Amino acid sequence: MTSPDEPATRAPRNWRRLIRVGALVVALVLCIVFLIPRASDIVDALGRQNPLSIVIGLVLAIAATYATFLSWRELMRGAGHPLALMAAQRVFFLSQIGKYIPGSIWAIAAQADLGREHRVPVVKSVAVGLLTLLVSCGAGVCVAAASLPFVIPDALSKYWFVIVFVPIALAALHPAVLGLVMRLASRVMKRDFGTIRLPLPSVAKAFGWAVIAWILFGAHIATLSAALIRLDGHTFVLAIGGYSLAWLVGFLVFFLPAGLGGREAVLTALLVAGSAMSLNGAVSVAVMSRVLLTATDLLLALAAGLSRRRKGVVVRAASERS
Repeated sequence: MTSPDEPATRAPRNWRRLIRVGALVVALVLCIVFLIPRASDIVDALGRQNPLSIVIGLVLAIAATYATFLSWRELMRGAGHPLALMAAQRVFFLSQIGKYIPGSIWAIAAQADLGREHRVPVVKSVAVGLLTLLVSCGAGVCVAAASLPFVIPDALSKYWFVIVFVPIALAALHPAVLGLVMRLASRVMKRDFGTIRLPLPSVAKAFGWAVIAWILFGAHIATLSAALIRLDGHTFVLAIGGYSLAWLVGFLVFFLPAGLGGREAVLTALLVAGSAMSLNGAVSVAVMSRVLLTATDLLLALAAGLSRRRKGVVVRAASERS
């Protein structure tokens, strides 16, 4: 028998679902709008690659993105919300579509919205989302600083600021400093983030997963580069450090969806400066990487959404049999 309150509780859920669908449509449209002017570059990039490099590049992109998810999940566990694997995948991968909306905050907003379905307070979702970005940035700075000086002769004179940020990034990841950051964020955003206490092992594990993610992203770039130049240790290290620095710059270009344009410009410049790759070849690698990483976000979001739907079908079938 239907409860009199059921329509009232169902209405907010329907509105929330409509808002989610609307945000998803906006993100996809913006992504397409920004890629359309680069259609000729995408066609050229596809022509320079071979099917095997594209497949391996996509697999590595998926693996790197999954490592980033594991970093986020470790921080969520440390914050006191150990989500089940399927639930965590749904929250994280569906929310990643939000990064294609300019502003750099929509993915975190989507995590907060989806996290409420699993009883994660909004403030904790936002805090963990911000801390995941901080951990990724810290790991990216360390990876770039540990690799670029060995593959680009004048890297220290051009990218000295990366070296300077290494001790700052590592210090910022200490739980005591994170607690201070959360208290400052509480004052600025008028939300109580100060109650979150992340243990050092959780932060260390999240940092480790983030480092693995950068290495895998670098392997993804190296694979695409191997279709154009000979792949050796030099190229592999350049790809790892180059992508890490390019992502950091793209992250700072917050008014573009997922750093579109900024990341490609930096990655292209680093590939040309540190290898025998031509300018056109480097542009094609950067463009092909963007296409595969966008496809990765869409595939993982689709898989996460279908897993929830499949689970719902199984639950309904079991209830009907009982």
